[in-house]
Amino acid sequence: MITNIPEEIKLKTGESTSLKFKGMGTAGYEWNYTIDGSKDCVDVSKEFDSGKKSGKQNVGASADEIFTLAAKKSGTVVIYFTEQRSWEKNSNPVNEKKVTVTVE
Repeated sequence: MITNIPEEIKLKTGESTSLKFKGMGTAGYEWNYTIDGSKDCVDVSKEFDSGKKSGKQNVGASADEIFTLAAKKSGTVVIYFTEQRSWEKNSNPVNEKKVTVTVE
């Protein structure tokens, strides 16, 4: 699992990797993503890491957000990750990450 989010990731078809983003859910913020390029190239799924699996659960703490990227078909896409509150539609994100994913 990658916690220091890189600008570029290279995967082979069938491989996957996970990116862990620091969560601020208790303040109402959530990470989301958009894909620029062929959506057939990469599948993206999201889950929350509450710490239950590792036994490091902190009561009242925000859960980190984990995005798993699964390479399906060769090509290149850019995934834009943004962190913002869902009800603040016209505001800028508090955090942004841009990741270029190349599937070979």
